[in-house]
Amino acid sequence: MNDVLNQILIYLNLYMLILSRCIGLFVASPVFGRKNLPNIFKLGFSMILAYIILPYVSTPNLKYMPFLQILFLSIKELIIGLIIGFIAFVIFSIFFLAGSFIDRDMGFSMANVLDPQYGSQVSISGNYIYILSTLIFLILNGHHYLIKGMINSFYILPINSLIKINDNFLIFIIKLLDYIFIYALKIAIPVIISIFLTNLILGILARTMPQMNVFVVGMPLKIMFGLVIMVFIIPYYVPIIKTIFKDMYEFIFQSIKLFQG
Repeated sequence: MNDVLNQILIYLNLYMLILSRCIGLFVASPVFGRKNLPNIFKLGFSMILAYIILPYVSTPNLKYMPFLQILFLSIKELIIGLIIGFIAFVIFSIFFLAGSFIDRDMGFSMANVLDPQYGSQVSISGNYIYILSTLIFLILNGHHYLIKGMINSFYILPINSLIKINDNFLIFIIKLLDYIFIYALKIAIPVIISIFLTNLILGILARTMPQMNVFVVGMPLKIMFGLVIMVFIIPYYVPIIKTIFKDMYEFIFQSIKLFQG
């Protein structure tokens, strides 16, 4: 009887540690961590996922661990889950950054919209590109790969493993920020170039026809031309977004490896 109770206690402690990492993922990830999703849904989904993962996670020696040590390990697992979700969130911020580049040239930078997911104001074009990328993310079953990446993290950073920050942590942060800026510029560069050419043409017209009010004509013209360009380049956004999601999982694994003891 005591052996049975000990086994139940061991697996209960292991389940709580797995649940902590799952909760961290669902709190910080871009799709699962939406504010308009009820917290009870996130908790319930985390409990179901932790129960599914439980048989595939190696069982550490949790038999004689005191409560405070289990609590400390739960906090550590929660932080690991938050890191995985945060890396995915940072990659998704590429679309908001690209939208801010586009809105600055189109004249939409003064008109932001409220994003219910984050509870903050975002650019109009950024919100549009973000919704488009989220749909592509779900169509490609990206949420499945995100969960799969979290499951594979138990093999890279097992339960009860030591955490040590790698010396390449700063290099990884610089590489991640560089990647975000480059791909945001890749998404926004067609509209930026088109608006630049529009401003160049308006400048020439202003010199040749001084009686024309360039500011009155230029603002609606840039908005119309920018929207037309965005409509035509939507098919070319899809492979770029696919590449971003493919690299997102690679960044997640690299971030986890930075904390290997």
